[in-house]
Amino acid sequence: MADRILFVTSNGTGLGHLTRSMAIARRLDSSFEPLVLTLSAAAPVVRELGFPVEYVASYGTPGAGSDWRWSRRLRARLRAAIAEAAPRLIVFDGAHPYQALIDALGGARGMRAVWCRRPMWRPGSNPGALSRSEFFDAVLEPGELAEREDRGPTVARRDEAHRVGPIVFCEAGELEPRADAERELGLEPGKVNVLVQLGQGPEVASAVKRCLDHLAARGDVQVAALSSTIARLLAVPEGIVHLRSTYPMSRYFAAFDLAVSAAGYNAYHELIRFGVPALYVPMPRRTDDQAARARYAEQAGIGLATDGPDSARLEALLDELLDPERRASMRERLGELRFEDGASEAARWLGELARAERQTGRGRAGRWRWLRQPLRSARRAAPFAARLPVHFAAFVRQTIVRRPPRTVVLALGVAEGALERQLEGALARTPDPPRRVLVITDSLEFGPLLRAGVGFEHVPGPGEAQAQLAGGDYHAFLSRRVALVLAERPRPRRALTIGETGSDLLAEIA
Repeated sequence: MADRILFVTSNGTGLGHLTRSMAIARRLDSSFEPLVLTLSAAAPVVRELGFPVEYVASYGTPGAGSDWRWSRRLRARLRAAIAEAAPRLIVFDGAHPYQALIDALGGARGMRAVWCRRPMWRPGSNPGALSRSEFFDAVLEPGELAEREDRGPTVARRDEAHRVGPIVFCEAGELEPRADAERELGLEPGKVNVLVQLGQGPEVASAVKRCLDHLAARGDVQVAALSSTIARLLAVPEGIVHLRSTYPMSRYFAAFDLAVSAAGYNAYHELIRFGVPALYVPMPRRTDDQAARARYAEQAGIGLATDGPDSARLEALLDELLDPERRASMRERLGELRFEDGASEAARWLGELARAERQTGRGRAGRWRWLRQPLRSARRAAPFAARLPVHFAAFVRQTIVRRPPRTVVLALGVAEGALERQLEGALARTPDPPRRVLVITDSLEFGPLLRAGVGFEHVPGPGEAQAQLAGGDYHAFLSRRVALVLAERPRPRRALTIGETGSDLLAEIA
């Protein structure tokens, strides 16, 4: 029987946390079984790549309620997942370990916990998070090519981390040859190809429109834009190739002569690793210092940088990148770089940690974490008490603004491709607006749910690894999961069911 490693990722803005976790997971040796629990709505990508995944809705999503209630619900979900999977190792990738995770780790036995803590934090950002390192048995730090520009708070704590090279999803041998990549993406061969991948966020749309309008007007290039990049645009210039459901994008990088990209960890290191000259447009993030990465790329001669999505120089820099001589110089510098394989290093190290745990029986974490947590929590009681009025005001505000769901829809066993139509029928049967509707589903077809604007939670289906690890009758597992999903929420006024199963649970819900 394979030993299990549970990867837990936070929500984030894009796919960064999930991509790093999957990059490591796919390089584990065959004696380990990776499982993923994520707060990212990109969970369907994880399943498409063959990893068992369970999605838990993040705070701030429709129907989540206050942060306090959401945290209590997440803690219960994590405890259940850990108890059922009995992993040798749990790996958290996120900028701030949730209190719910800390609490769940505190009761775990016989496993170790690792924080995969990406560096390059903005100076002064996230001050309370670093102290949570002590609740983990180890810290894994993915490498940063631009580490000389790192002025963030993790720099002073590098000694506590196990550091590896930059982590990227694909290996060089997995990239499609240019002709094959162009054909798969629908690009006409023989042209200068530009990839626009500026990611997600409210500040992206204007920059994307400017890039696409300027490039489309030139007539001497072929432009492809990722779906997430143009999702907020009402109209896309004629001739732009719309790339939908293209993951991992790096597999097709040989098709492109240049790129316009945000400077998040994954896109940045993948473009540099695979030699694509790029204009980096740093996006404002609470923790991630994208401006520092972009600045390093320009200083090193491997890319160009704007000062942000609103930069007045955006169009001029695009023209500079399209200059063949300028681009050739960047390609030469990119070709001189040598990357360590951080994902393989991380996989080997995590495997060693898990094996050491197996050999020693009960590790330091399992034996003492339960004692460390209350002592450390007591030390923090005074600062927390000082901010108690702030926390109480936030709780009241969130309780008023984040209204609980009044209608619950069980979408279990829905045929593939039928969820959107059946959901429309269910919404027509309730007087509540979509934001007051919570859908509980075993499907990973999240598109219709996101478009409808409903809240939704995922429970693993009967054939999924999480349900099988729980053992026993699937109906009992499903009933427990639904109860955990509805915990810390007022009893809904009405419950509906669509799909082939779940009608016997209606009486338990409303």
